[in-house]
Amino acid sequence: MPHPAGIASSTRPWQRRGVDSELEIVTIENHDDEGLLDEFHGGVYWDAFPDQQEPVAVWKRALWGGVAHYELTVRIAGYAVRDRVRRQILGGIAFERYPRSGCGLVTYMAIAPAAQRQGLGKRLQRDAARTMFAAGAPAVFGEVNDPRLAGLGVNEPVEAMWRRLERNQAWGARVVATRYVQPALAPGLLRDHGLCLIALAGEHPLPVTMPRQIVRDFVDELYTATEGAPPDDELVAAIPDPVALIQLRR
Repeated sequence: MPHPAGIASSTRPWQRRGVDSELEIVTIENHDDEGLLDEFHGGVYWDAFPDQQEPVAVWKRALWGGVAHYELTVRIAGYAVRDRVRRQILGGIAFERYPRSGCGLVTYMAIAPAAQRQGLGKRLQRDAARTMFAAGAPAVFGEVNDPRLAGLGVNEPVEAMWRRLERNQAWGARVVATRYVQPALAPGLLRDHGLCLIALAGEHPLPVTMPRQIVRDFVDELYTATEGAPPDDELVAAIPDPVALIQLRR
């Protein structure tokens, strides 16, 4: 969000406007919100995930097509977000609930540069996790680039990977200590071998371990939903029992 020409300021515009009273976080509900969804996907989301975007058509089918194997929720934050003329989108989050395992997955969170490091990401992720735990999820997961795999096909700078992981860990998340490969999200896309699976905290801190069955059931359902088949046998066999939830350090 640029400053007006010729005006310098050390305070971000959205801070000056009183974020607590004016910020809106809305849940995409019906086709009336389709333009808002398109704008978020083509703007803040696209800029945040330039190499691995999930097509907006996939989101729309999950929201309104009645054919998805999971329940998708998309929330978008900003000012006047349902006003096509006045709206300013600051960020958003997409998360899924998988009905067979009951687990949740935060698939994407994107914050506009003007709104970063101001608490919006923490708020969006916290509220998403709480929503899924309140619906009965035994675990809520997320995915981040794994800094341990820097230089092994992961293109993001290692410092950026560590900052993201450390930020999530400061919010209460822990790394799920098992090998993880993200399935292909749509036809024509590849599996992602550069991620680690993290467990997100809700109202209470996470335990130090998680039952193997929870992780196995989630991974199996995720692969079935995205690729139409279970995960590879060696990926499942590598899941320990129990699975440690660890805090990585540099």
